[in-house]
Amino acid sequence: MRLIIFLICLVTRTPVLANSSQNLPSLGDSASGIVSLGQEREIGQNFLRSLRAQAPTVSDPVVQEYVEHLTYRLVAKSELKDRRIDIVIVRSPVLNAFAVPGGVIGINHGLFFYAESEHEVAAILAHEIAHISQRHFARGVEASREAGVINVAGILGSIILATTVGSDAGMAALNSVLGANQAEQLKYSRGREAEADRVGINTLAAAGMDPRAMAYSFERMERANRYNVETMPDFLRTHPVAADRVIDAYNQAGNHPQKAFPTSIDFQMMKARVRAITSDNPAELTPVFRAGLTAKDPVLREANAYGLALVLTRMAAFDEATVVLRPLLAAYPTRIPLLVAEADIHMKAERYDRAIELLETALALSPGNYPLTMLYAQALTNVGQAVKAQGLLVTLSSERSNDDYVWYHLAEVAGAANDIPGVHWARAEYFVLHGNYDQALKQLEYGMPLVKQNFQREAKFRQRMADIWELKSKV
Repeated sequence: MRLIIFLICLVTRTPVLANSSQNLPSLGDSASGIVSLGQEREIGQNFLRSLRAQAPTVSDPVVQEYVEHLTYRLVAKSELKDRRIDIVIVRSPVLNAFAVPGGVIGINHGLFFYAESEHEVAAILAHEIAHISQRHFARGVEASREAGVINVAGILGSIILATTVGSDAGMAALNSVLGANQAEQLKYSRGREAEADRVGINTLAAAGMDPRAMAYSFERMERANRYNVETMPDFLRTHPVAADRVIDAYNQAGNHPQKAFPTSIDFQMMKARVRAITSDNPAELTPVFRAGLTAKDPVLREANAYGLALVLTRMAAFDEATVVLRPLLAAYPTRIPLLVAEADIHMKAERYDRAIELLETALALSPGNYPLTMLYAQALTNVGQAVKAQGLLVTLSSERSNDDYVWYHLAEVAGAANDIPGVHWARAEYFVLHGNYDQALKQLEYGMPLVKQNFQREAKFRQRMADIWELKSKV
């Protein structure tokens, strides 16, 4: 999202900040105009911690894994040099997506409500990946270096507002911090949007996705909101779509052969899942999903059945949920979202042994799978096998060290396993990922007296405290 990129440019461009308590890295002389990939990574991680601290997110391993796999498929065919990517799903029904230097890509869960196909979600992701791969942040720094002193805390707050509440709120906050003259520097860069479109379309085609999806999604969103400016999605406010931009997207896509793409059951199930798990009143969705069981497209019928099973489970209608899910499991016996849904029914019904049996069978086919492992650890904990569950999550935390959801649950499981130092360690990592360094240090301080007799563990605690102090010194 260009607004996010330029707000962060403002944070890092000023000479005053280089000598302030922010301790940001030097950007080099004005001729270079380039921030290193390492510096971008540090900026992106700081942003991600601030976002987690202030914005609600969708902490669902099934949806997270789906978005990650789709993003990695695109990244593998992109122009990114540093392919470390962090993906965050903001809990907001508003259509929005953003990219932050250093490989942070975010979407609102509302994207699933607006997109009609997997290719349209991929188009939005490819566009955001292109903003990162083309170094739009670094290039924006050079164009913005001459600004004066700014209020860092205010800018960071504006970034979060723009990401979560909307661009209008972010701009209002920004105006109060910077003043109207500096805010004028945040005008849209059509050239960079066009470049992100062009590079993104090439990425789509290289990844085997529909290169026309970007034009389809932009055209449909623009048409739907042409006369409704007040409720225009934030994505359109921050990525303005003019007619010539849609035409350019169609023209570029025309350079690639046109193919027919079948309806994706994976995407349609995720669309139904997001709707089911984010609703405050699942009972209101049952007639919606039941109506979808008569859709002409069999894939849509199956996706609606999946959504119905999820909301029935949330309503504790376990028997009916099982009946609805059974034909889907017969048709797609290895689909992880369905296996998770089946095991979750047994979990909610407190049939933990049956849930464990199902999850162990599934994990034998997909060892280490993220959503399966998380649910398996929960089931094991519920039957008094917290030590085994802790071992699974410790392994998972090493593979997903930047996943706050894993660390949160690892702390809970460590407590059930009576590993109190492990509780403090996991909580510290969770707080670090939320930018709360004081609480992270307190947790390690609480744990230090408990590891005095274990030299290796004590050394590990001391080193992590030193690392956190270093992170704290940069904010």
